[in-house]
Amino acid sequence: MAGWKDGGVFCEIFGETPRNKIIEFLLETRELDYSIGDIAKEVKLNRATTYNVMEGLIEEKIVVPTRKVSNGQLYKLNPEKEEVKALIQVFNMLLKNLLKNLE
Repeated sequence: MAGWKDGGVFCEIFGETPRNKIIEFLLETRELDYSIGDIAKEVKLNRATTYNVMEGLIEEKIVVPTRKVSNGQLYKLNPEKEEVKALIQVFNMLLKNLLKNLE
């Protein structure tokens, strides 16, 4: 997703941490899956930080592996996890409020 900016409405509310930047990016693009390297590039974090954060998100089952492309594993948010469902609801509400304020 070219042009993804540093932190959006989610990071404004919850803080612009590496974890929140990754979660916000995955919330914005939740129908797609990405390699950890692609996520690092898109959210402008170094690979080591991204790998460390993703490791935790994978352990918590917030992010799940989807498929392999060449030798790379792709990941996306786990739509079955209750915490992810809640994050999606909060994110959608934040976007609705943002749009309402722009009118």
